[in-house]
Amino acid sequence: MEYNIGMGAGIEKFAYSRFGKYYQENKEKYAELSKALLAARYPVTYDIYLSNAFLYSLIAGVIGLVIGFISANILAQLGIIPINYRMFPYLILEHGRLFGTIFLSSMGFLTLFGITYSVFYMYPFSIAGDRRREIDRMIPHAVHFMYALSKSGVGILNIIKSLANHVDTYGEIGKEMDFVVRNVEYFGKDLRRSLIELSETTPSHILRGFISGILTVIESGGDIQVFLAEKVEQYTEHARVEQKSFLETLGLFAEVYITIIVAAPLFFIIVQTIMLAMGSGSMTMIYGIVYVMIPIGSVMFIYMIYVITPSDVRRIPVLKTEFEVKKERMETEEVKRSEIYRDFKRAETRQKLQDYIKKPFRKMWETPVLSLAMSTPFSLVLLLVSGMRWYIPALLVAALPLTIFHESKSRYENRIRNQTPDVLRSLASSVASGLTLMKSIEVTASAGEVGIYKEVKKMHRSLTWGAEISDAFRRFANAIRISSLIRAVTLLTEVLRTGGNMPEALSISAKDAEVERTLVKERATNMLIYIIIIYIAFFVFVGIVYLLFKNLLPPLLTSFKSTAGIGGASGIPMGGGLNKEELSALLSQATMFQSIFCGLMAGQMGEGNILSGLKHVLIMLFVTWVLFTFFI
Repeated sequence: MEYNIGMGAGIEKFAYSRFGKYYQENKEKYAELSKALLAARYPVTYDIYLSNAFLYSLIAGVIGLVIGFISANILAQLGIIPINYRMFPYLILEHGRLFGTIFLSSMGFLTLFGITYSVFYMYPFSIAGDRRREIDRMIPHAVHFMYALSKSGVGILNIIKSLANHVDTYGEIGKEMDFVVRNVEYFGKDLRRSLIELSETTPSHILRGFISGILTVIESGGDIQVFLAEKVEQYTEHARVEQKSFLETLGLFAEVYITIIVAAPLFFIIVQTIMLAMGSGSMTMIYGIVYVMIPIGSVMFIYMIYVITPSDVRRIPVLKTEFEVKKERMETEEVKRSEIYRDFKRAETRQKLQDYIKKPFRKMWETPVLSLAMSTPFSLVLLLVSGMRWYIPALLVAALPLTIFHESKSRYENRIRNQTPDVLRSLASSVASGLTLMKSIEVTASAGEVGIYKEVKKMHRSLTWGAEISDAFRRFANAIRISSLIRAVTLLTEVLRTGGNMPEALSISAKDAEVERTLVKERATNMLIYIIIIYIAFFVFVGIVYLLFKNLLPPLLTSFKSTAGIGGASGIPMGGGLNKEELSALLSQATMFQSIFCGLMAGQMGEGNILSGLKHVLIMLFVTWVLFTFFI
């Protein structure tokens, strides 16, 4: 739904010419939407946006009208229309098909119109909320960046410009600073006025308070370094408090999930099984529990946890070296149209393909999802050979390589994250003691052999061969691609560019990386108990399913079969609706769904990544396969 000025410009002009006047005259009514559009940094005013929304909603309504009309005619052919209820007036009964068609067509129009307009209306609020969460999450790191530059003697405007130049690293807070820079450089506004406008439009209350503090310092002539030092401590503590609140919310989600998605379906299945044995239950109810309640409910819970999980920038950026920056500047439209440039791009594509063929596992390690291209065909072959009976082993085959590559990469990243603060502190102490930065890198490289130290050795070799120190740092960060290290290198290269205080910058970067390491460890420690609870709930589910087949169903079937004649004589079909084979297949699939979704839930809760749940999925799926293959 991202706004595109060039796309459908004629239609949008038509919409504004027809509906824009109404929205302009009711400006107060849409004041909140106008603020949301500004907070979302949406490049359009509220009246243009709503005019377009209304037109597209009308188009969707017409489509709904057609769908309703077609549905009415289909229902009429099936004999559902006309209406034959006595409560309706004679006119409606006499012309039931006509009224039914009008009703369904109108409902189709109103439903699609209402849904489309509501989505358009709520979209800016959703984007603003996403931006607020990212800004609140990143503000401690951004303030560390600003504090380090202030210690190097950089002025507040230049600090803001530096932060705006690193939107890829600092995400939405970088965009907010770019808003200030654009006002100053392109619209000629002073810094104070630009900061006030940012304070009025940003979706983050925390950033609004931070801007108010900066304005106070500017107007009073206070010390910006002292102010930023206080804010570093304040926002670091605030991040810890927010994480504690978030973990408590996750715990609540875990308990509700176990109650609604694990325990409740099992209770309903047992009740329905007993009722089926008595002849009054419904297999449809069990089908609904297995194929609707468990999957849809689980997906909703996992998605809600994903939405509320605080996140850094959505994608870890690749820092560009000076060569790559110059290369981009040279790639003008005229150069791109040349045959030499096209030959170069084709050769580059061939080289990438050759690298992938030569080192396929390396590429799969870098992007674990690529492993599905290898495992999925084997899984499909297994399904075809077994006649769809080995669907659980097929799932295990499909997920195993992805799990191995993802876990290997995650463990490597965790090791790097844990080592980053120590390496930065080592560099800071070496530089502070009087060593050159290059000598400090050499000393630090000799302190270890694995993880980050291996990449530090590579960085030292590249410096020995004559590489620029800023480019060496960028290649070092790009080789690892951990958010804390990317931020540290971004800060260090900025300090190198401005000729600032390198020991202070390294020390502050170490503190920033320590904040992230602490928060990750706290989350893993606090969520471990809930992951164990999910495992317990799953094994209770499996155990009760086993007992259901071994201890409950046999006496039920025996008892009701022995009384079938009595039941038949009294008109009660005792045990007639219970099919043990069909129930076994359904419970097998229910346990399989629980294995998958409980595992994914554990990964999303424990590590904030759904792929991290695959290891739990494999364990639970294996238990399910063993249970239904050898014990039931």
